[in-house]
Amino acid sequence: MRRFGPLGIIALLIVLLALLLGGGYGAHELTINNHFCAACHAYEKTSWDQSEHRQVDCIACHTKGFAYDKIQGTRKVWLTVTGQVNPHNDPLPRYPEETSENCVDCHITDAIAEEQPFFIARHNRYMEHAPTCMACHDSGHDRQLQRMKRP
Repeated sequence: MRRFGPLGIIALLIVLLALLLGGGYGAHELTINNHFCAACHAYEKTSWDQSEHRQVDCIACHTKGFAYDKIQGTRKVWLTVTGQVNPHNDPLPRYPEETSENCVDCHITDAIAEEQPFFIARHNRYMEHAPTCMACHDSGHDRQLQRMKRP
């Protein structure tokens, strides 16, 4: 049997690293779109399509950070494949604090403050008493369609 020299081992490690990074990038690109989410969350996607925010991607509001999301996503895929979770009856995780940060990023901007100072002042007052945006506003999913989801 032929032994690899140090350069051969380094070349092999570089090839393995490239395959790992390429595969990771491909998997990441595959999982950051609405079609991927809707494969298991069809009812949520249908209700979202009826909302005022239908042009916003799922990932924009349902994320907590790259590493956390990928770990939890892999965990959920494993639980689904092994039959421990039925994704069609598994509610989306709720991250009200992070979702509120997303709301603020789009709805409480300097441009809006300049155009509609009353809106900003009113919401600043509300935000002193409400823990999240969802305390006053729906998440965007249509509640009637959500109730139609099979148990």
